[in-house]
Amino acid sequence: MSVHETTWIIPLMLFLSCEKEGRDDVSTPSLVEEEIVICEQSQCWHTDFHVCRDSTYIDLFTRNKGWTGGDATYSVDLKNGQTLWMFGDTFIDQVSEDRSRPSARLVNNTLVLQEGLELKTYHGGTSIRPDAFAKPPESGNWYWPGDATVVNGKLLLFMHGFGTGGQGAWDFFRTSIDLLTLNLETLEIESNDRLFDAPSISWGAAIMEDHHYSYVYGVRSESSDKHLYIARTSADLSDNWEYFTGTEWHTDPTKAHSIFNGVSEQFSLFKEESTYYFLTQQGALGKEINLHTSIAPEGPFQNGRVVYCTPETDGDIFTYNAFAHHHIYQDSLLVSYNVNSFDFSDLFKSADNYRPYFVKVGGWREN
Repeated sequence: MSVHETTWIIPLMLFLSCEKEGRDDVSTPSLVEEEIVICEQSQCWHTDFHVCRDSTYIDLFTRNKGWTGGDATYSVDLKNGQTLWMFGDTFIDQVSEDRSRPSARLVNNTLVLQEGLELKTYHGGTSIRPDAFAKPPESGNWYWPGDATVVNGKLLLFMHGFGTGGQGAWDFFRTSIDLLTLNLETLEIESNDRLFDAPSISWGAAIMEDHHYSYVYGVRSESSDKHLYIARTSADLSDNWEYFTGTEWHTDPTKAHSIFNGVSEQFSLFKEESTYYFLTQQGALGKEINLHTSIAPEGPFQNGRVVYCTPETDGDIFTYNAFAHHHIYQDSLLVSYNVNSFDFSDLFKSADNYRPYFVKVGGWREN
């Protein structure tokens, strides 16, 4: 799963188009680097870090038109001054002044293009009958997004196909992993290539570009634990993949070996200077967000420190799948996490019960 930790999957209309919807407020200045504000230190996170809730991005994604709530919250730097955000299950429009939802327009995936403080929502269907931005070729299945990268003027986006009938607490299972190629100017889908059928590892859950390689990460769920795996290929993802066995790289995917245990379903890896950083939420629904470091993309990832603890986790409300958005700020690290509820009615009582929240972390770099 993505993790879209809900039992309320809603099948949608089976056609694909791409409608763009702009933000409903006036133009605002471009984002600039803010000074880090040292907030009250929590006993939860490590004393190396000083963390504040990021009002810029919390406000940016507090909306009543277009995208009004979603999870996943991937981001990719389009290298042209814009950021593209990729979301899983998404509410379109329909948020009242008191933040309640009078009705549900829920689709399985959307894209949100950010330029400065302007957002534009991309989805299929129409504004009256919205649909998912992208769909797998199999009737009745749906996509939740993976990570993305920009190569040779194209956006390469992993999409994970799902179908119903899964075992355990959530009635769905991963059916496929596809790689979509999108036009950077229009965000239209130019091609859709099937990479894996019925995968046991969620390849494409994260991508990290380093030198001439793209490192592709995925998770395998086993009992109550989740294990992290790594593969590598060319920067444009076109060469044959090699999988890390624990000691070497091998073309046989069955020889892939776990490099970390206890990862969340979605997570982030990035590099700065000679250090590789790995950010993951504790377990599937833990409130602690941890940052680990390594000297190699395949680990071992060590020196794990708690960077933040989500305050929303309480009762039916849970948080999950934190991400690091490394390209947003220069002197601090923007981290998002998703809020959701086990009680579906909570999502209608307040749009703020299903959305990402953001914190800004200082002191995160390894000395």
